[in-house]
Amino acid sequence: MKKLIFILFFTFVSILLFAQEKIGLALSGGGARGLAHIGVLKVIDELDIPIDYIAGTSTGAIVGGLYAMGYSGDEIEEIILDMNWPGILSDKISREDVYIGQKRWKPYTNFFFALNDNFIPRLPKALFAGNKLINKLFDITYPVSHINNFDDLIIPFRCTATDVVTGELKVFSKGAIYEAIRASMSVPTIFQPFQLEDQLFIDGGINANLPVEIVSLMGADYIIGVQTTSNLRNEDELITLIDVLNQTINYKSSENVIESAQLCDLLIKPDLDNISNLDFNKKKEIILLGEEAARTYFSQFNEFYKAVPRQKEEKNEFITEKIKFSKISVKGNKYLSNSKVNEFVGLHINEYYTKKKILKAFKHAFNSELFLIIYPKIEFINGSYILVIKVKEKNRKHLSLNFSYNNNNEFVGGITVELNNYIQRNSKMLFNLQLGNKTEINIDYVKNFGKHWGIYFRIFPHMKEYRLYSYNEDHEKVNSVKSKEIGGNFGIGLYAREAVNAEIYSYTFKTQTYRDIADFEDTEFMSTGIGFKIYHESLDNFIFPMKGAQLFAKITGAKEDFYSDAGYKKFYSKLQILFPFGRNLSIKYQFEYGSYFKKYDIDFDPFYIGGIDSFLGFNDKERSAPIYKINTMALRLRIARQIFTDLHYNVLSLGKSDVWLPEKNLYHAGGIKLGFDTILGPLRIAAAIDEEQKIYYYLSIGYEFDAFEFSRR
Repeated sequence: MKKLIFILFFTFVSILLFAQEKIGLALSGGGARGLAHIGVLKVIDELDIPIDYIAGTSTGAIVGGLYAMGYSGDEIEEIILDMNWPGILSDKISREDVYIGQKRWKPYTNFFFALNDNFIPRLPKALFAGNKLINKLFDITYPVSHINNFDDLIIPFRCTATDVVTGELKVFSKGAIYEAIRASMSVPTIFQPFQLEDQLFIDGGINANLPVEIVSLMGADYIIGVQTTSNLRNEDELITLIDVLNQTINYKSSENVIESAQLCDLLIKPDLDNISNLDFNKKKEIILLGEEAARTYFSQFNEFYKAVPRQKEEKNEFITEKIKFSKISVKGNKYLSNSKVNEFVGLHINEYYTKKKILKAFKHAFNSELFLIIYPKIEFINGSYILVIKVKEKNRKHLSLNFSYNNNNEFVGGITVELNNYIQRNSKMLFNLQLGNKTEINIDYVKNFGKHWGIYFRIFPHMKEYRLYSYNEDHEKVNSVKSKEIGGNFGIGLYAREAVNAEIYSYTFKTQTYRDIADFEDTEFMSTGIGFKIYHESLDNFIFPMKGAQLFAKITGAKEDFYSDAGYKKFYSKLQILFPFGRNLSIKYQFEYGSYFKKYDIDFDPFYIGGIDSFLGFNDKERSAPIYKINTMALRLRIARQIFTDLHYNVLSLGKSDVWLPEKNLYHAGGIKLGFDTILGPLRIAAAIDEEQKIYYYLSIGYEFDAFEFSRR
């Protein structure tokens, strides 16, 4: 009897002592695999297990940080499932969000490189800069974004990063929580190192991928570790450059995980063998695997933990409503002034802002395409909020390469040097050289006066030489001539945010057409005149839009007695509108119209019709005319995220007199297009049939259209 009483007394005392112990939670990295932490937290909440300290690395940092703020496992699951990971990882700006001033140029590059001070191309430090990521982290941690000490969170929190210069471990206990998490998530080759003050940080998993020792130093007596890291790959799995780089990093990481795991009082290892670090599309499955593992490991402790619940302590006042800033400062800018950066953001002191308005302001600033990273930091000092605009500007010099090909066997390679704010403030210069089946030199310089709206002037000297074919009645090539043009434009225009570009300009050019494979008399023509053009665009994608509108119109005129061989007036316009029906289906209407207004008696510069972007029913530039109209109706279907198909119907009207009554020269054609929006540029194929049952095929690879269409006369 005495022995039984002793055993019961010893058991009671042990439980009482253990109940007073502080429980720490160490969450490892692992990319998408780390989402299994959420499932573990859901079970911890269900069993009412009191967590006193949390430390996390990489994905473990974001999940652990949210839990330390006071979010439940279920709430974190909702946040993570709602996040569009592919969209967050990429910093690509949707075409509809780009400032109208940037839309003066069509897309023109397959490959993009920054240039150093000696104009030598350099590779990027990683695939993504992480601007959308840091702003998303600010979004989900906004209530505690002003808290500087992580011990003041609901649960004291730490996360780890690695100083990329010294290789030393950095344990974040203070600062902005979202900056610390972003530093911890800087996976080498995926995200660029994250800069804080004068230090650059990469993933904390290199030195502490399972931060058990850190939780112990915080004061934890009993440590629960959750390991979601991947094992080292075998030879067959080392396929890409990133695979090899990750393997190199994982050597040291795997060693510290093994050592840390041995210090855990309870180690939970979800079964993630079939999950890779980038399987974010398997979010629900990964969370469920974490939940299943936690139930297995915690089953034996179920009743014990329910017996000793502790309430979470409210420690600080979180931001829940609108706030106003007593001061706004800028940090990290090098070329743009503080006032200019502040002007791009557009927030002001002593005005109230919601989180949504703050994020919208920074998104608009990023859409200027001047910043690699721009995000808010909120500080709470002496009872008032201070906004710090943290920026890293894009390199002002870039080199772009472009390669294109079409079914006319035209291959063109191009190189473009882009200088932003380099020659003058708020200016842009493009030097473009193209070689192959056409030769072009374009120098486009624009100086803006204003930010979202204002005026500008443009100087555009250019030279181009290309081949024109003539076709017989069977639509077969029979002859060709070459055309060369040298000229220049000077324009003054205005731009208004997302609305419109308008420009009045003067131009002069000399064109020469000479024999190639044809019985043709060489001709020359010179013209000097003035013109006006206007452009609006709200397309969500330039090549494969699903919604939005585009309008381009220009009118030019010259007098015969003013440095011109003939007098004329010329008008061109193109309108396209897309009406979306859901996310993956749209109806497109397009109208294209060109006219010389009266009976055509000039031989030098007609409109050329036909091709994949013109009339499906003629070969590329098969017909020429002084007056034409094309009406197009198309049904566009997005088959997959990057794959599109169009069903087209065209009606073409050709004439020598500009009349709008039904004409004899009408042509009809229908066809189908298939497009792939690849990382190297667009790939498009098409087939069409005309009213005479003639079949046409089209192929377009890369950006083969004229990127400087708006700049030209």
